[in-house]
Order: sequence, then structure tokens, then C-alpha cells
Amino acid sequence: MGFAISWVAVRDGKENTLLDLLGLEKTGETEEIPEREWSTTRIGDWTVVWSNRFEPKKFRDARSKLKGEVIICDVEEHVMYVSVAAFKDGNLSWRIVHDAQQASDHLSLEGAPPKSLPKIQTEQFARAGEDREVDFIFEIPIRVAQELVGFRHDETVERTFEVLRSAAGSKPKWKFW
Repeated sequence: MGFAISWVAVRDGKENTLLDLLGLEKTGETEEIPEREWSTTRIGDWTVVWSNRFEPKKFRDARSKLKGEVIICDVEEHVMYVSVAAFKDGNLSWRIVHDAQQASDHLSLEGAPPKSLPKIQTEQFARAGEDREVDFIFEIPIRVAQELVGFRHDETVERTFEVLRSAAGSKPKWKFW
């Protein structure tokens, strides 16, 4: 079993503004492991919103509207796909994608990725050369995101997530009769 999740992190953003933009609200419940569909946590000056969906529409729709520094990470471990993208005031700054379905060493770069990328790339490609059975290239985008935000989807640390739900005003205006 693997993860099929996404998370968005906004630096120095107002949490309520972020949740409003995503059409989410707090339930008052917490959990140690983000098992519900939506949850949020704070890491330093980053607000992270976790989704137990891969590439949720809420994130795609909001990325051009989010202000400041934004990191979006999409992870689909079942097919060894990961994408990490950074936005500044709604504009794409950079994106790193690994898609093992294209090739085991696939790595797509767009924009000007962080300065830490070459070191991480060198380390992970060296490890891949030593053991072809493990997808070490998958780790490259994840490690870059972790270095920037201090968050990793599969990391076991003591952290509390606040459970979220769709906000009352964000429900569709139509019904199936």
C-alpha cells in the first residue's frame, strides 16, 4: 500500500484566508496522522493543508490565487509519480517531476529550482546506481520540498493535524433528484 496524497504549503499566509480560498473549515477535531480527507498543520512559518486525494481540484483551482510563497506536492506512490511545484504570487517559479512510468531515471525540471537541487540530485542518482531495485529518483522532489518546508508526507514525527471539512458555503448549488 502506498500514498496517493497532495499537500499545499503557504509561507507566512493567514490560515483563515488559505482555508477560505480552498473552501475548507476546521471541525474542531485533531489527529496525529492525517487520515481524514482534509487536515492542516503549522510548521514554522508554513501552513500546510493535507489532502488524502491525489491532485485535488481545490489545489489546482487555488494555486493562481494564493499569494506569497506556495509549495504544492502531489505524490502517487502506486505508480511512483511525484511533482513538487513552487509558486510566487500565483506564478510558477519552478517544478520538479519524477514519473517512473516514463523511465526509472525520469526527472523533469521547469523554471529555476532551489540551489539545493544539484546536491540532492547527485546523492540520489549515486544511490540509484548502487541499487536498481529501489526508485531513489522518486525522492528528489520530495527531499527538495522537505528542505524548504520542513514537511514530508511519509515522515513519522509528533505533530497534530487539525481536521478540515468542506465549508458550508462551498457546497454545490445543485442536487440530484
